[in-house]
Amino acid sequence: MLSVLVLALEVMNEEAKPLGLTINWAKTMIQTSDTTVFPGTLVQVGGSSVEIVDTFTYHGSQLHSSGGSAPKSNRRISITRSCMQNADVRQTHSGA
Repeated sequence: MLSVLVLALEVMNEEAKPLGLTINWAKTMIQTSDTTVFPGTLVQVGGSSVEIVDTFTYHGSQLHSSGGSAPKSNRRISITRSCMQNADVRQTHSGA
């Protein structure tokens, strides 16, 4: 399945060139549910290395290859905790 994705990325890269578009390979990641491919593995796509990842953040949401929502929930809890701690610090320093 990974080989099909790599081929699709290579085709997309070639089709984009005549339009003056390029793929930013430094920001490109592959997320797979294939358990035989481990996170951190690098694959070659059109002469560039692309990393296989287990999770990544997209538009503020953390996406996990398992499809579960625990990483997303944990991330939001962490953000909320940080905001609340910052609010507590500001309130303490303002003398309230």
